Amino acid sequence: MTEQLPTHGGQLRQIAERFGIPLSQLLDFSANINPEGPPPAVIPTLHASLEDPGSLGCYPDIELTELKQSLARYAGVARDNIVVANGFVPILDAALRALKIRHCLMPVPAFVEYRSALTRARIRITPQLLASKSNFAYNIESMLTGDHDAILLANPQNPSGVSCDPQTLVQLVTAAAEKHIVVLLDEAFIDYIASESLSPHVERFPNLIIFRSVTKFHGIPGLRVAYAVGSAELARLVTYDLPPWPVTTLAAYAVSAALDDAAYAGRSRLLNQERRALMQSELNQLGIHSYNSAANFLLLRLPCDIDSDLFWQRMILDNHMVLRSCHNYEGLGDGYLRAAVRTELQNEAFERAIRQTLPKCRKASSGVA
Repeated sequence: MTEQLPTHGGQLRQIAERFGIPLSQLLDFSANINPEGPPPAVIPTLHASLEDPGSLGCYPDIELTELKQSLARYAGVARDNIVVANGFVPILDAALRALKIRHCLMPVPAFVEYRSALTRARIRITPQLLASKSNFAYNIESMLTGDHDAILLANPQNPSGVSCDPQTLVQLVTAAAEKHIVVLLDEAFIDYIASESLSPHVERFPNLIIFRSVTKFHGIPGLRVAYAVGSAELARLVTYDLPPWPVTTLAAYAVSAALDDAAYAGRSRLLNQERRALMQSELNQLGIHSYNSAANFLLLRLPCDIDSDLFWQRMILDNHMVLRSCHNYEGLGDGYLRAAVRTELQNEAFERAIRQTLPKCRKASSGVA
């Protein structure tokens, strides 16, 4: 069954067609999108842009001046430190080309697109298994051992949500610089612990490039905007390897409006922290282990007597709730699922659904019919 599972979270249309359930009836716990929806100014900004003939009738600003200024202000860096593209993967591809990476260390489990991008670029990959028993902690010494010229890692991690303290990461980047190793740091979920970003350090470390997302935290994934932060020279090199006009005028306006809403960001962090803690407590009472996430999702490890594939299916069929199966996360065994943190009411419904579904999914060897 696992080969039929979605490659990514958020693939609701595929799920709806497979199980014969109307798309509108599915509740998505598989994609890590802010359940609060976009900041209030985003929709009016898009409407106003559509009423301006120049928004659609003219090419976007090829320099993305205003968008880069907004991103720089938000990340606490200079505009020259910013690289923009229509999603994380295009920027990663460009960075791998620009930096001429040959051999990359990749701690796993990790976002599945890391290996895909490295493979496309014909880069040698050395996976390094992170131990679930030690909460997927990074080991600096072992990460610097070998002949690799790059390290690709995330903070917080995906799928575990575990974060690494910035002091440890600074030590890693410092030691990597001495060995001429580039650190490719994915901070797609850093907005939930914004003060721990390494973005302010990029001019100090020319061997560091940081990838950040706008759309997940701000609830606008359909606009496909991501950015990277690096030294001015590194940002220039990566930008040169990207095609012109990477994002639309509408997306640029909407993202700038989203980033300007500091109250939305603060509220989202607080709500997520409260909801995640309650969700984790309730899962623990059901015998489901979850790791100490700093993001807006939890990695779940089901009890060993539960068939995880059957559980994933029954949650859809019986409750119309879609979790992220972790079958294609390298380095994870059976029994792992990832669940997004949603609203209080949705999380309560999720807990009830799990309580009802677990008894139906015990393995035959457990002695339960």
